[in-house]
Amino acid sequence: MALLVVLLMAFPGERIGTLPTGRILEPGIWQVSVSHRFLPDADNATLGTPWNFLRGANVRLAVERGINGRFNAGVYLNSAGDVKEAGLAGSWMPFRWLTAMTTVGTDVVELAPSGTWLSAGAAVFTNPTLGPIHLVVLPRVTANTAAGESNRLYVSLGAGAKVDPGAGFSFGAETEPVLYGQKDTARLLAWSIALDKEVGWHNFTLTVGNAWHQSVPGWFASANRDITGGNFRVGFNILRKL
Repeated sequence: MALLVVLLMAFPGERIGTLPTGRILEPGIWQVSVSHRFLPDADNATLGTPWNFLRGANVRLAVERGINGRFNAGVYLNSAGDVKEAGLAGSWMPFRWLTAMTTVGTDVVELAPSGTWLSAGAAVFTNPTLGPIHLVVLPRVTANTAAGESNRLYVSLGAGAKVDPGAGFSFGAETEPVLYGQKDTARLLAWSIALDKEVGWHNFTLTVGNAWHQSVPGWFASANRDITGGNFRVGFNILRKL
């Protein structure tokens, strides 16, 4: 397992696009985030309807709090079509180069075991004197991820990078290949690129990628757009510390 990534406090923002960076919030600080992923791909836009690809969206609202500089705890709501998901998330940083993460979510409409999932992983990071280049690797295991299919297990390896040219801007890229458990060969490798602007305690992020879901299992399960065919989806994140 590769051990790549960044010095914790140097990594700009708590997320690249969808993938968490492992950064822990400052003690006593709240963070509110609103994330949007538009469902249609940009190829749906035409000269007559240039904003057609903005119809419908996966919307995620999350609230987190930093505890003593070592822990994050949070709740989230995720709405995507008929799926209304709620969950809890927690992070623990035992070392300055490692953050353990766990998330549990469930479909609040179905309230069935098949709509409930649990994910656990660890973000590993260091500062290999790469200057403005920051890297993160996040191996994780996700159980019971597909609605209507119990006892499903996925093992994935998230990887991301950010380049910080200065002036509060950063450019990021992320992906999460599934190493075990992906039976649907029609799925593509989940990926996204992101342009981030940090202003004080705000982060504004514009994303382009091939998936529309934002939960851990849904991200790589909904990656069904091929950029080589001109297909991709757009989205954005807004993060605000309080």
